[in-house]
Amino acid sequence: MPAMKKRILPLLTFCIVLLSATQTCGQNLSTTIKIQAMDMARAVLAKDVNKLVGYMPPKLVADAGGKDKLMIARDTVNKYMKQFGAEIKRVTIGDPGKIITYKKQLQATLPQTTEVKFMASKVILETTLIAISEDNGLHWYFVDTSIYRGDKLKSSLPDLSPELVIPPMKQPKIIADE
Repeated sequence: MPAMKKRILPLLTFCIVLLSATQTCGQNLSTTIKIQAMDMARAVLAKDVNKLVGYMPPKLVADAGGKDKLMIARDTVNKYMKQFGAEIKRVTIGDPGKIITYKKQLQATLPQTTEVKFMASKVILETTLIAISEDNGLHWYFVDTSIYRGDKLKSSLPDLSPELVIPPMKQPKIIADE
């Protein structure tokens, strides 16, 4: 019996170390996703399209006509937002869900809440971001499912895992200023 204990103890120690490393790796990926999503949110607030493009999947940037077209679109959107008294005031990023490995990509979803001042009210938008990494979690791209959903999402990003759970879009909340 003592010989068996000598064999089991190293095996048990190895399993504990392996599980700890796996859990730590998962926590690090979740932290990286959230940090990069928050950086992307700061770029949205600052209207920094140069930085924002770095967080968009290259295929979506190309489908939009490239970075130059996105700059023109940003200017147009900013003009209309100013004209209607709309301003993005806050973007809050939630915690990522389960990270899935599919077709050489890491994928996850995470909640995003955007507060927009609009005339004499504020609008709260609760959406879901899809996070995608093609380099084992070093850099993450984000896709807002309020913009890309259904068939458009599937045609734009055909390599999304069928295991990825994308909650249905919520109705915006409109709160009148007091």
